[in-house]
Amino acid sequence: MIAFGVVVGMNAACSGSAATPGVGGSGDGGSVTSGGGSTGAGGGGAGGGGSGDASRVGGSTAVDGAGSGGRTTGIAIDLCAGMIKDKDPHPMTTLAKPAVGGTVIDAEFGTTIRRITAVAGSGANAAIVPMYTTISAWNADESLLILYSLGGGGHQLYNGKTYQHLRALDINPADLEQVYWDTSDPDILYYVDGQEFIRYHVSAGTQDKLHSFSALCGSSSVSNGDDPMFTSWDSHRLGLVCGKQMFIYDISSDSVLGPKSVSGTPPAQVAPSGTLAYLEAGSGQVLDANLNLVRSLGLQVPDNHASLGRLASGHDTWNGAVYDDGNDDALSNVGILVTWDMTSGTGGAVIGPKTGWPYPPDGHISAMAYKQPGWIFVSTIPSDTAGLQGKTLLALENLIADTNTGAVCRVGRHRSWGKNNSVLGYWAEPHTVPSPSGTRAVFGSDWGNGSSVDSYVLELPSYSP
Repeated sequence: MIAFGVVVGMNAACSGSAATPGVGGSGDGGSVTSGGGSTGAGGGGAGGGGSGDASRVGGSTAVDGAGSGGRTTGIAIDLCAGMIKDKDPHPMTTLAKPAVGGTVIDAEFGTTIRRITAVAGSGANAAIVPMYTTISAWNADESLLILYSLGGGGHQLYNGKTYQHLRALDINPADLEQVYWDTSDPDILYYVDGQEFIRYHVSAGTQDKLHSFSALCGSSSVSNGDDPMFTSWDSHRLGLVCGKQMFIYDISSDSVLGPKSVSGTPPAQVAPSGTLAYLEAGSGQVLDANLNLVRSLGLQVPDNHASLGRLASGHDTWNGAVYDDGNDDALSNVGILVTWDMTSGTGGAVIGPKTGWPYPPDGHISAMAYKQPGWIFVSTIPSDTAGLQGKTLLALENLIADTNTGAVCRVGRHRSWGKNNSVLGYWAEPHTVPSPSGTRAVFGSDWGNGSSVDSYVLELPSYSP
């Protein structure tokens, strides 16, 4: 299993939802006065990415980390307590799709799955889904939840505890995934609309225009790019791109860091600390906050599915799927979850052949349990017949890994065929994303190649309503 040494640091209308629309929101809807600027560039010196495992960090403890993202913490929880940790196939058995609001128990893994939406009709647009694995669905205190209604309803707001549909959100982000909950104020959302950075007060339904990028970007629109990721974990910083330049916007100081000419798949995505960023270029580039190269992670393919997280120590990590790392089998760090320390370049396979798991299927990774640093959620999507029938290891599974220790547990099957779905294709990908506390996760599912996709919540034993 992997272990680390000391480290520094995409989507459905829900006119068909069975829930009754209501007035949503929490908090007072007042303006938030931002404080001073975040800390500056992190790390130094270019260096090559390593392979192999580093010495283990003991235990998983949610602590205040280094850098500007240190205030997003919670009580440390063993999310794998009571969960299955073996590598047996546990072939999937038939499970009836629950009614909206109802629950079922995954017979093979013992977890509770609750259906929270009811899409009207069927077909290519019949889907209500999480925005994406790298974007938090829940707000800071988990009282509100955003899902996306593909059939024309756009971003939909739900009660984060009862899952009652509240209303459609009157927002216009750069793309459907590019909506960012503030990690401390549960009433605040951020997004870019055209060339303006918006702070949105959910309870009041009002917005503040915090910054215009017109002077920097001319007529070019601004976005978080084609592979969007989250803000720094203090909600101070976000990587953005316009035209041929990329930059980091610091919300707290209303300042632009960089900018630099684009390369790879821009922009550089801000890591949780706010002091480092990751760029899908070369062999996976770690940059400082001014977008200067710090090191390379040595990835053969820098733009595989990934999510930026941090260890309990506060050190930033790249967590992603690796299908070829250029090494022979004895040294290979391929896997559906490979974790690299963004400062030292150390790390390796967490869920992969090196640690006793099969060669990785397709899948997605989410580090959005930001109050439980180091805990990563993984959803797998096989393409072979046996896999789609849930007969094999890593077939249609949701898994959780503690990258602080290398512990992995299996928490049920999402039962969604992803791009193998004959009607919905991409929209049937589960895109499992945890709540900030990590005690729940929301995912989309076609429930076995069905003609519609609804959202479901996985409730772990550690969840208390």
